[in-house]
Amino acid sequence: MASVRLLLVRHGETTWNQENRWQGQADVPLSETGHAQARRLAQRLLAEGRPIQALYTSDLSRASQTADILGVALGMRPAANIAWREMDIGVWSGLTTDEVIARHPVEWERIRAGEDLPRGGGETFAQFQSRLVRGAMRLLEQHAGEDVAVVTHGGAVRAFLLSCRKLPMSQFRAIDKIGNTGLSEVTIFANGDAVIHSVNDTRHLTEQALLGEAVDA
Repeated sequence: MASVRLLLVRHGETTWNQENRWQGQADVPLSETGHAQARRLAQRLLAEGRPIQALYTSDLSRASQTADILGVALGMRPAANIAWREMDIGVWSGLTTDEVIARHPVEWERIRAGEDLPRGGGETFAQFQSRLVRGAMRLLEQHAGEDVAVVTHGGAVRAFLLSCRKLPMSQFRAIDKIGNTGLSEVTIFANGDAVIHSVNDTRHLTEQALLGEAVDA
């Protein structure tokens, strides 16, 4: 049965990660630490000799900058793919969780109670997850039998892995949080089945604190 192995990489750290601000689709660049994290991951992938045949990235700069650093090390040019953008969280973007709760208390509580509302007027979780799954299936069609690296976002990795485990949105927290440049690996099959090999592997960051974990998006 046709399959593709996806190496899902969360982008490096940004200043908004440091400040625990929700980013969503705001185009926030990497911090200096984020660049260093990406270089460490690139060195690791190169040293391990990963058989990566293609490299894709969200078009948001924090992801594309991370992918550019990986691409230089691997001798590959990353291709931008908007399917792997972070969730559109509308007016929540740039806010801390405390600010979201203070400014949008009714919306926050309804979502916490299980309603799948558009976050901040952006996407619902179902819309977000469906976009990611469609993007993954397109990669399966284009790269069957290959290993493909995708630089994306923390919320995107968790939402996709939730789908792979066939769990409902209410179980989102069953998926481990993803640190900056955390590597997760999954094989997906044409029938919709998936095998998760690893989640949030950050062995390349032995001397750096994992910042930006409180808010995935």
